[in-house]
Amino acid sequence: MHMVYAYLRNQFKQPGNGFIQVILVHILSFFFLFLFNTGCYICGYEDHNAWLYRQLAFPSLYPSLLERPWTIITYSFIHKGFVDLFWDIFILYLFGQRIPAITRSKHILRLYGLGQIIGSIVFFILYQFSPPFRGIAADLTGPSAAIYAIMIAVCVLMPSLRLYCFFFSLPLRYVALALLVTALMHLPTQHAGHYLAQLGGSLVGYVYARLCKNDMDINRSFFNIHSLSRTKMSVSVTKK
Repeated sequence: MHMVYAYLRNQFKQPGNGFIQVILVHILSFFFLFLFNTGCYICGYEDHNAWLYRQLAFPSLYPSLLERPWTIITYSFIHKGFVDLFWDIFILYLFGQRIPAITRSKHILRLYGLGQIIGSIVFFILYQFSPPFRGIAADLTGPSAAIYAIMIAVCVLMPSLRLYCFFFSLPLRYVALALLVTALMHLPTQHAGHYLAQLGGSLVGYVYARLCKNDMDINRSFFNIHSLSRTKMSVSVTKK
């Protein structure tokens, strides 16, 4: 246990380690919720599971959001199961490790957070104004909006980056394109809010990447719109 604690402390103290820190937070939150749910089930307090879920998931109804405004942050750390956790971490690792090579490592935390927030806002707007969804109680969970922000930013900045798997390689932009097409195909379904959140995160990643390509200071122009200014920024982009 001491070795685990020492490893975690080292990872969170180490500079330039943003995407690993995000992955560790997801793993820790998953196991915390798993242990909590298991304990409640064994002790016969299953209703506590639903209570904790409501406290963490992002709601679609305005009154619920006023009661639980913190859910705009906490919702992305809820996973429906181990399979969802695995794929979220896999995609985050696949694309997130490229961010430090592109700009600055701390930007992955800001990009992740902004993608998460914009994704939840898009989800909320859909359930407020779209006739098929207006007034329906639904919850948004999972980090997909934030992951899509990182994924699209990497693909725009490094379009020729390839994924090597066994005996073949595949451009990462095709992986991102396949995921985007999947999200678009699910828009005419009852889960449209979740997929619109992913598209909202994708928009954040695209804007981030365009600012990088235009040699703008991301810290000033993207994450602090009140201090918009142009500066020179070194960006390494691989062109095909």
